[in-house]
Amino acid sequence: MPEHGHAQNGQIQVRLGEGNEPRYQPIANYGVIGDCRTAALIAPNGSIDWLCLPHFDSPAVFCKLLDADKGGYFRICPTEACEARMEYMVDTNILQTLFTASGGSVRLVDVTPVRMRPRKPHVVEHLASLLPGTTHGIRAGLEREVGNDVSASHRVNRIITCQSGEVTMEITLKATFDYARKAPDIALHPLADGAVGAILTADGRYLSLIVRHLPSDSANAERMPTITLHEQDGVLRAVVPMKEGQRIGAALSYARTQGEAENQLSSLLRHDFDADLDETMRFWRDWISLCHYDGPYQVTILRSALALKLCTFEPTGAIVAAPTTSLPEWIGGVRNWDYRYTWLRDSSFTLDALGNLGYASEARDYFHFLDDLRIRDAADMRIMYTIRGEKDGALEEHELTHLEGYMGSRPVRIGNGAATQRQLDVYGEVADSALRYARQAGFTQPRHTGHTDHTDHRFTMEHMRNHLRERTQDRMARETQRDLRTLSEQIARYVAHHWQDVDQGIWEVRGAPRAFVYSRAMCWVALDRACKLAEHHGHSHDTAQWAAIRDQIRQSVMEHGYSEQLQSFTQAYGDETLDAANLRLSLVNFLPANDPHMLGTIAATERILTSPNGLIYRYRPADVAAKGKGLDEAGATDDGLPGGEGAFLACTFWYVSNLAAQGRLGEARERYERLLSYASPLGLFSEEINPDTGALLGNYPQAFTHIGLVNAAVNLQRAQEGR
Repeated sequence: MPEHGHAQNGQIQVRLGEGNEPRYQPIANYGVIGDCRTAALIAPNGSIDWLCLPHFDSPAVFCKLLDADKGGYFRICPTEACEARMEYMVDTNILQTLFTASGGSVRLVDVTPVRMRPRKPHVVEHLASLLPGTTHGIRAGLEREVGNDVSASHRVNRIITCQSGEVTMEITLKATFDYARKAPDIALHPLADGAVGAILTADGRYLSLIVRHLPSDSANAERMPTITLHEQDGVLRAVVPMKEGQRIGAALSYARTQGEAENQLSSLLRHDFDADLDETMRFWRDWISLCHYDGPYQVTILRSALALKLCTFEPTGAIVAAPTTSLPEWIGGVRNWDYRYTWLRDSSFTLDALGNLGYASEARDYFHFLDDLRIRDAADMRIMYTIRGEKDGALEEHELTHLEGYMGSRPVRIGNGAATQRQLDVYGEVADSALRYARQAGFTQPRHTGHTDHTDHRFTMEHMRNHLRERTQDRMARETQRDLRTLSEQIARYVAHHWQDVDQGIWEVRGAPRAFVYSRAMCWVALDRACKLAEHHGHSHDTAQWAAIRDQIRQSVMEHGYSEQLQSFTQAYGDETLDAANLRLSLVNFLPANDPHMLGTIAATERILTSPNGLIYRYRPADVAAKGKGLDEAGATDDGLPGGEGAFLACTFWYVSNLAAQGRLGEARERYERLLSYASPLGLFSEEINPDTGALLGNYPQAFTHIGLVNAAVNLQRAQEGR
């Protein structure tokens, strides 16, 4: 049935303390919190099993996710057997877990404090403005220290409240710096008022931990005894009996120096944890209130929007593909990659999805990030960068051979070897996103009617949405709009001369480069959008040439990228292999969805790349085909890797969008709702899925999947409304 309401997808419920917990939690069992700098994965047993501090791509301090024995974690749960129920607080990225034991119940709230940065100029911005001769790099660095909109504390707050009866809680922290390659030095710090702290350090990195009493929710609550923290073999542990109404706060903070860590312990001893929670809750609810999707899948869309926002890196505007590394595309396989970087393609897709929901600021921040890269020639444009805009050597791929990998899936990788690949489709995706942003920015000027109605002062959700939307529009109007003319010209000139080059394609194959059909089609998109951007900016110096080459590319794709035998577009020129990426050709207006070539491609995809339960593979890996799996009707892809992988969720959402565009709304809706049933109980998706078991596979949460989900819902609604 259609969903309505808030971003509250569901709950994860497990039984704890009976000796049957798995060494590795299913990926779908994790909730995610974050502060637009980094993200933590939390299991329903109260354990933070993945966290990099202070940023997404910093070395992990907790990595139990990738090695159940060596990896660190931060766990809070009852000492006795209990039921655990984890869920998101409504319309937020804040997790709460209710533990129900025989003697009582305890609620754990996990939050990474975040707040909107006041719009008054920051001291660092003043400094930059007073130095007009400052180099661009220094000025950009100053701005990055401040962030665009959001202030963060580089801290995880964990608030424990005994709601009924008596329950003994255990707090356990095992920090394994640098992906469990460095053991920390630990110093305990007894504090006033029955609190305790610790400072952990390794290789110039610091963490501070404080565990303290919080003001009680109940006037009748007994005063709690002093908390005792013990350290043994690098593990910190506190056992705390709790009675109804009693509360404890545990905060883990990142620090740059010993002195800063000591100051954190001192300040957090009197800090208002509840104010952090309220402010963070207000931030997420204010942000989600701007979403203007009003279709039947609101619960799902709001949760996906919140997941996408979690993947943004506020200081620069970059967007990570996922906040994790090396969660496998098949259990026990080698297709395990580091996704904690910003792909130009994935980021462009993210902006498209958020734009469809009414969000504009993220696009402004991302094109600010691109502007900061100071790309002088499109030949120098990389397919991915670090979240700070670094390239090449900063993304060098390494294998962490000391880690077991998730459920024994090796190798664990940091860095990404695809960073130096040529992938020509990227130029089309960036140009398409630039055109959308340019057009969107033109409609974000605040509208003033000259009349204000003061007759009704009642506060409503609609009033709040209008206020926040006007604030966003006013900000975009006041700040310098990025003129995308230079970027589009660079892309168009490069593509005009290089569209016939071979590349590694959208799937970043590690085999030989080829003439991928999707890459060629996206070169058409690059020139098409460059022509439209030129018109938007009021210049047409090279558009005739670009248009001519654009038409030449279309003719080439139609002649060499379509198989009469398969009645489908192929993966590359001259082969008989299918590629689900070609489902996007209609979505970027290369051809209408009802064009016979697209109809044939969609039918072939359904026939050859689709599992019995309707999930679509992106292609058939050669290693799988060699073992006799799959149809012999089409060829297989030599992607340079052994083994297979799961079905690719984004491809199935692209299929849904095509069905909707063809007017097959019943089929589209049925397939879409079937896809939604594979989400985690909290409404999150990874990159792939095991079609046989329904288990989520790959990095998590995966922006690429949530992008496809959002756009498919929007396309369904537009098709339903005849738009």
